[in-house]
Amino acid sequence: MRRAAFPTFGLCFGLSLALCFAPLAVRAQDTGATVPPETEKVRTKLVFPVLVFDRDRVIASSAAGAALEARGEAARNALLEENKRIYDELEAEEQALADIRDSLSEAEFRARAQAFDEKVVAIRAEQDQKAQAIQTQYDDGLAGLEEEMNKALTGLARDFGAVLVFERGQVYLMSGAIDVSGLLIERLDAEEADAPAASEPD
Repeated sequence: MRRAAFPTFGLCFGLSLALCFAPLAVRAQDTGATVPPETEKVRTKLVFPVLVFDRDRVIASSAAGAALEARGEAARNALLEENKRIYDELEAEEQALADIRDSLSEAEFRARAQAFDEKVVAIRAEQDQKAQAIQTQYDDGLAGLEEEMNKALTGLARDFGAVLVFERGQVYLMSGAIDVSGLLIERLDAEEADAPAASEPD
């Protein structure tokens, strides 16, 4: 079902409708005390009780996410090319065995055919292990990215005074104002730029 989006309405689970509409402007209460200049600059703060982010967009558009996807795709494509080359070699070997079948005794042909079958099984197991290693490496990288994403989301929630953060797929109606995907990408990219250079995985 296509998700509806209305620019002036938001969705909030378990909160009053007053918290679900336009962002709230909260101004520091005057207490009569002298307000320092640095505090005066932040007397007005926008508060969004609910924030939303698009996980797929963040993974695809952030520098770390794009690099992870590129590495995974490159590794998978390399394995596919290797599998095709091996398949062609095995197919040629199988054809060569079939061509000389009439010149071999039944016992000799059976022995060669069994050796070929065992070779195919061993190669298939080896290539499956490579595919699993690629998937494991991608999953580990994604888990690390998710951890950084959670840290950045925690900071955004603190900055906006949010009490709830939803992934966009969980939301039916929302205001675009509460979507912090762009801000989340900026924070992740900033952290990626500041992080020490790491060597590329094998």
